[in-house]
Amino acid sequence: MTRTQTDRRKDVQAAGTYDIYIEIDIDCQELLDAVDLEYKVTEEDSTQNEVCISLNAEEFTDVFDQSLLSLTNEQTLATALLNPELGEYTTKVTIYKPSGDIISFS
Repeated sequence: MTRTQTDRRKDVQAAGTYDIYIEIDIDCQELLDAVDLEYKVTEEDSTQNEVCISLNAEEFTDVFDQSLLSLTNEQTLATALLNPELGEYTTKVTIYKPSGDIISFS
C-alpha cells in the first residue's frame, strides 16, 4: 500500500513524533546493512532507498539545534542522524512535523 504525504502527516500528528525520511542512493545498500538500519526502495525512484527515523520533541531539538547544522542541507542532516558515510550518499531528507508541516531538503 502506498503511503501518501497526507497519510504520513496524519501518522505524525497522531503520534506526536517527528518522522524523518532519508533517501539514500541504492549503491550504498551494503552500508545500510552494515549499520543494521531498516530501509525500503522508494516508490517514486527505484535508485533510492528510504530510511525512516522517528524522534520525539526532545530528540528532534537535540539534533536540529546543533550549530553545525546552521548551514543545513540533506547531507549534513543525514550525517547528524546516521553517520558521515551515509550522509555523503543522501539525496533527500523530508521531515514530517507533529504540527502537520513538512520540511524537505534535496
